[in-house]
Amino acid sequence: MPPLMAAAGAAVVIGAGLYRYHTSPTVSADDEQLLTFKEDRYNGVEMKVPAAAASRSPAEFERLLRTRVEGWAAAGKGGLWLTIPLECAALAGVGEKLGFTFHHAKPTYVLMTRWLLPTASPLPAYAFTQIGVGGVVVNKRGEVLMVQERISPLPAYQGSWKLPGGLADPGEHFAETVAREVREETGVESELVGVVSMRHTHGVRFGQSDLYVVVKLLATTEEIKIDEHELMGAKWMARSEIEAKLAADGEKVLNGKISSNNWKMILPALEGTLIGGEVLPKGGHLSKPAILYSAGASRL
Repeated sequence: MPPLMAAAGAAVVIGAGLYRYHTSPTVSADDEQLLTFKEDRYNGVEMKVPAAAASRSPAEFERLLRTRVEGWAAAGKGGLWLTIPLECAALAGVGEKLGFTFHHAKPTYVLMTRWLLPTASPLPAYAFTQIGVGGVVVNKRGEVLMVQERISPLPAYQGSWKLPGGLADPGEHFAETVAREVREETGVESELVGVVSMRHTHGVRFGQSDLYVVVKLLATTEEIKIDEHELMGAKWMARSEIEAKLAADGEKVLNGKISSNNWKMILPALEGTLIGGEVLPKGGHLSKPAILYSAGASRL
């Protein structure tokens, strides 16, 4: 039995011919200034480096982390999660030296992982899909709100007319994202009618996948006040004007035009069946109620 496990009072559990070691490493107050940890529900360990570790040497941290990793490996643990705050960023190199790899980074920390078992790692990847939402905003006359971006992502689309919308912020529902974007870009207030369609694309910005959701909204105000940093134009268009501005097949310069892809999103909003949303009871672990979108759901 490894010395660390013996010192910690390890126990051996026998079942179905398998041996598993469970350890509770002795933790000193000095150790807690370098590394804190807790076991998770999946036979893994979640570790955090306190900000106070910035005043300690990387060599001290390496000795402690190495000892812990060796003990958990002997104990049959699976996934190790190591959170390092920005103040201690230099310690990420120690993690890499001991077999940890980068999982993701945020402005205030980096998270590293290591899989200890001889099987393929099942640790979940970090978020790999961004969500964008476009709005088919319709007024009482059935006109659709169309916008021209000041700078289009692609030169060929510069000056084209498109649906307003943008990327979701963390914690936003589809309707919240597009209502915010419409308000910020055009000053128009709106409310959700239903979900129109979804488009799933891969290998977009930073290699991320992209989920683009189109929703229909009813304008509750109609006066347009564009954000000149975002847009060069915005207007209400009748269906006949939209159809007149449709780009021809193969047309490469779309200035003043509407692409066929935009029309494919607009038409179902005007003629098709929408998907409704139903607010689900808030679970104990959720920060806000979830919304279930389905063909049979009533409108929000």
